[in-house]
Amino acid sequence: MLFAPTLLSLALGLAQTSGQGAVATSQVDATEVGLQILAQGGNAIDATIAVHFALAVTYPYAGNIGGGGFLLYRDADGEAWFLDFREVAPAAATSDLYLDEAGRPVAEASQVGWKAVGVPGAVPGMWEAHQRWGRLPWSDLLKPAEELARRGYRIGAREANRLENYGQAMRKDPVAKDVFFPNDQALQMDDLFRQPQLADSIARMREHGVEAMRSGDLVDGMVHASQAGGGILQHEDFANYQPILREVWSFQWDGREVLAAPLPSSGGIFLQQVLFTLEGTPFRVWGFEDPRSIQVLGEATSAAFRDRNAWLGDPSSLDFDPHDLVDTEYLRSRRRSLGSHTYSPPSRKLPAPPIEHLETTHFSIVDGDGAAVSCTTTLNGAYGAKVMAPGGFVMNNEMDDFAALPGTANQYGLVQSKYNAVVAGYRPLSSMCPVIVVENGKVDAVVGSPGGPTILTSVLQVLLARYDFHMSPKAAMAAPRFHRQDLPPLLQYETERLNSAQKEALRSFGQPIELRKRLGDVNAIFRTKSGWEAIADPRYSGSAGEVRNSAPSGTETQQ
Repeated sequence: MLFAPTLLSLALGLAQTSGQGAVATSQVDATEVGLQILAQGGNAIDATIAVHFALAVTYPYAGNIGGGGFLLYRDADGEAWFLDFREVAPAAATSDLYLDEAGRPVAEASQVGWKAVGVPGAVPGMWEAHQRWGRLPWSDLLKPAEELARRGYRIGAREANRLENYGQAMRKDPVAKDVFFPNDQALQMDDLFRQPQLADSIARMREHGVEAMRSGDLVDGMVHASQAGGGILQHEDFANYQPILREVWSFQWDGREVLAAPLPSSGGIFLQQVLFTLEGTPFRVWGFEDPRSIQVLGEATSAAFRDRNAWLGDPSSLDFDPHDLVDTEYLRSRRRSLGSHTYSPPSRKLPAPPIEHLETTHFSIVDGDGAAVSCTTTLNGAYGAKVMAPGGFVMNNEMDDFAALPGTANQYGLVQSKYNAVVAGYRPLSSMCPVIVVENGKVDAVVGSPGGPTILTSVLQVLLARYDFHMSPKAAMAAPRFHRQDLPPLLQYETERLNSAQKEALRSFGQPIELRKRLGDVNAIFRTKSGWEAIADPRYSGSAGEVRNSAPSGTETQQ
């Protein structure tokens, strides 16, 4: 082993005799729900739907009904699909929506309050997945979430701290204040958190399916709250929202097939660019700890972020073929320009972005037939726009993922182009990066993470640790990470990633560095010789478990 991990993951197991499968999420109650659905004979899609709604109850920081996400699915026969249920800009959105009278961006307008809310796609997305691929009845899949909301669950330390941190903004919204701050006091660790409004909303969704979010009381409540709060949501936005089935972004990497997210996610293009650019790099000779490995990887991710910010957005906005960005000659030219001892500065400088929170959440699921789901969902900011629908669920602030004024930085320090401008009906560019790795015709890994731009580098480094550095699944997940995007130019690193000698070497290359407490919250499942290994990121108290009576079919090549 190249290093000694000091963190241990929390594993929750549930045994049963009629099948096998695995679930990895960031919240223990949601993991239990997923395992129960698999044990009842549900498939990976069934478990996905149940987990998604459970997270809306028990992980309101990021799990959601008022947001959206991406679902990557590979069935037991090897067919793969990508379902885009990301939020869209409302019909009333305009290019100057978040600019002041002088034409300058007003950051808070796209981050806090109803004006920041995009049309949510979570319920339509889950409904579409169920209609296409589900096995168990829809109502049965939402029942665990309704019960969790009605009977309550215990608040953990992390959620109590989050409510304390975001309390000032949340208290300004009347619904959020009543839900999260009863008697004007923030919920505390070990408090029993009951959400009767949310339970009633989920009950409506159980009975009426997607129509509950197309018209009726829930939609009336959101539109009224939006209008009262300065937002632009209209009834037609909910009636017209449609999830989109897109072609999976897939490519071959060192004998494996990587299934990833297409636009409006930058995930697939980013991974293919970096992995192809790094072909021939002697990582196995240099090793995980070598400063050259770190520097050349940072150079490759920086170049990929430069393309991301300049060229990517909603597919409808593009006037070129995005496959041009992974053209072989284009990437060969980039490979020749990379240096393992040199730092390539960006063309302009910006201040460092604020500390990034885990406002997105990812979960990975496989079922007893070998089908797999990699699903990332988001509210964008922590507790989204800091407002709640009258139905008791938090609303997203996804409009901040658009470039309010192309050429200026958003809350993550990302400077983006005209291709990601605010346009009614368009979907903002995303860093969400659900991935499924296929080896020898079988699912070998299901991976994803929250973390804004750091999603991309977190997922990338887990894949490199597992397949290029030949680490075990646990070691690959525990391996300390770093992040480098084009702007700002800092290489941000977790404490255990760089020692004094490595820092000195990177500085000698000219590379600016900065300490970050943690990067990513990866929830993944790996195929091993003894069966599925589900691992929640050891950086946090996530939850992962398996139900099985035998190892998955096929063998794995990693040890």
